[in-house]
Amino acid sequence: MERLKNPKLIAALVLVVLAGIVFYQNSNEVTLRVLFFGSLTTRIATALAFAFLTGMGAGALAFSRWKSKREHGKNGSGDT
Repeated sequence: MERLKNPKLIAALVLVVLAGIVFYQNSNEVTLRVLFFGSLTTRIATALAFAFLTGMGAGALAFSRWKSKREHGKNGSGDT
């Protein structure tokens, strides 16, 4: 029960539930033109999930790079 008091866990659960609702409501098919690669026919929910996961991955990479630069600066080496 103590674990349910963690605000990060609650926020993550709310985010997953809201994303699930949005993905469930968008089940129509759509044709996407992917840059220069051609067309792709998929459901809107699949495209939204891919965009969501890609954004999460990019955010995680940016945060880890920012965090490592911040920690590197705290060491006092002066090299950046």
